[in-house]
Amino acid sequence: MSHLLAADLVRFGRRRDVWLVLILVPLMIALLYLNDFNRTVQGIHEVLNVDLGPNPDPNLLAQVQAQLHQQIADQMPAFAFPASLVRVATNPLGVILVGLYLGIALTAGEFEWGTVRTIHLTASRWSVLAVRVGLISGMVLMTMAIGIIFAAIAPFFMSIDGTPLQHFAAPVPNLGPALAVRVLCVLPFIALSILVSVVTRSTGLALLMTVLVLVVDVALTDTPFWQQSPIPWLPGTTITGSITRLLSGDDSSIAALIPAWGSVIAVIGWSVLPVVAAILLFRHLDLTE
Repeated sequence: MSHLLAADLVRFGRRRDVWLVLILVPLMIALLYLNDFNRTVQGIHEVLNVDLGPNPDPNLLAQVQAQLHQQIADQMPAFAFPASLVRVATNPLGVILVGLYLGIALTAGEFEWGTVRTIHLTASRWSVLAVRVGLISGMVLMTMAIGIIFAAIAPFFMSIDGTPLQHFAAPVPNLGPALAVRVLCVLPFIALSILVSVVTRSTGLALLMTVLVLVVDVALTDTPFWQQSPIPWLPGTTITGSITRLLSGDDSSIAALIPAWGSVIAVIGWSVLPVVAAILLFRHLDLTE
C-alpha cells in the first residue's frame, strides 16, 4: 500500500484547496482560543465597572478586588497548560469541517474526475479506498494536532493583569484519555462523508446528503419521544448524541440515559462501520458507468 499512499500524497499535495484548508483551520483554532481568552478576561474585568465614588469605602474596594482575584483564580486555569489542550480539543468544529470537506472532495471527486475508472488497473479497490481513508484521517488529525501544539505553547506567552497565565496552571486528571476521546469524536464525520461520497458519487450530492444525515441525526437525538420508549438510551448512541455525552460528561442530559462507555462504543461504531460499508460498496461498483 505504500505506493498508493505515495501516489495520493503527490496528487493531493498539489491541490491548493487542500493546502488552504490545512493552513486556515489551525489558524482558526488558534484565533478561537485567543478570542475565548480575551472574552473571558473582559468578563472578569466587568466586576471593576462599579462606581465606587471619589472616596471609595476601603472595605468595598477590598471586596471588589477579592472578587476579581477569585474569578481570575477560578477561570484562568482552563486556559493555562495543560488544561488548554483539552479546551482547544473540546471545540472541534473546524476540524470536523476539515474532515467533511476532505472526505467528500477527495472521495467523490474521484468519480467526477473519472480517475476512479483506472483504479482497478493499478491496485485492488479495497486497498485504494483504505489508503484514502487513512490519508484523509491523517490530514484531519494533523490539523487538530497543530491546534493542540499551539495550545501547549501559547499559554507560556500570555498573562492577565501582569501575572503570567501559567501561574494559574493546574494538573488535569486523565489528560491522555480526555484528549483521546476528543480525537475519537472527529472520526465519525470522516467515515460518514466517505460513505456518502461512495454512495452518491457526486461532490454536490455528497455534501447535501451528509448535511441531511446530520440534521436527521440531531433531530433523533433531541426528540423527547425516546424517554417514554423501550429504548430511552438511543439518543446516546447517535453521532451527535454520543459525542455530546462524551464532551459534556455528566453535565449532559444524555448522561442519565447511557454510561460513558456506551457512547464510546457508539462513536467507535460510527467511525468504523461506515468505512467498512463504503469499502464493501466500492468493491462491487460498476466503474464503467
